Amino acid sequence: MNRRGLSLLASVVGLALAGCGDATNDTGLGADGGSTSDAAAPTSDRGGGAAYSEPVCDDTASLADLSAAYVDSPVGLRTAVRGIAERRYPIGVAFVDAQSDAQLQGWFRTRATFADVLGGFEVAVHEGGHIWDLTMIRTDWPYRLREDLVIRTRRLTNFDRSEILTLHANPDADSYDEVYLRGRSGAQGFNTLLDEYVQYTHSLASRYCTRDSLRPGLRISSRDGILTLMYYVELYLKLARTQHPDDYAEIIGDPAHLQLIHTVWQRAEFWLERSAPYPSLGLRDAQIRAWTYAPENLMEIEMLPR
Repeated sequence: MNRRGLSLLASVVGLALAGCGDATNDTGLGADGGSTSDAAAPTSDRGGGAAYSEPVCDDTASLADLSAAYVDSPVGLRTAVRGIAERRYPIGVAFVDAQSDAQLQGWFRTRATFADVLGGFEVAVHEGGHIWDLTMIRTDWPYRLREDLVIRTRRLTNFDRSEILTLHANPDADSYDEVYLRGRSGAQGFNTLLDEYVQYTHSLASRYCTRDSLRPGLRISSRDGILTLMYYVELYLKLARTQHPDDYAEIIGDPAHLQLIHTVWQRAEFWLERSAPYPSLGLRDAQIRAWTYAPENLMEIEMLPR
């Protein structure tokens, strides 16, 4: 990667470290049960196109031997995280392998026990996904959705994503806008926004596959994150279509961008539907879902060429 690419990698990963991860709230609900879920009815195949499917993880694969063998050291951490990925979320193996020991260690608040490692696995996958994508940039921008699917789009120079705030229904109720729409991060464009869109699908999927790591009574923002990024993509497309026609023409003129937007939307809905029965995987997802699936926003996905 050239110097500019390395600078971009440092910028994006630094911002992600500052803001990614799960928000939490103790509600008294069991980790996989309760009657006050924010999860709405499944949303499969609404806005993204044809029905989507992928192999579902083995979310009951035993991790007992990994736990028993765990040692808090760089090698021990890598062995544990890679082992979790192999058994629970194989898509994430490449994301673990893409990271240095220092990068991998940085995503865990504490690494004292295997439970700490399992609890932070989703963040390591999310951030490792950024690292994989950004270190693979050449003349295009690669997004790794699955083991068998990498979509390479054009690298665009377009308007700042901070403009999303001008259309946002309620920024004060959005816990992600400070990280992604303001300051240095807000000055980034569509390619990096799409990278977050991709990684938050990995966040939800990998957390679903390791949801047994959540202690009883804990609720986290796994659904909130991907629904928020779906909403941001809609608003960015609306701004491009109505206020930045040259940027919009570049986006819809690239078949790979269209494939990426539609496919990630479908993948997000696939995992939103899978996770819907589990209240522990959402905090304010019902509110964000209302923004995302408002007809005037959903139309931006539906009207894209296929």
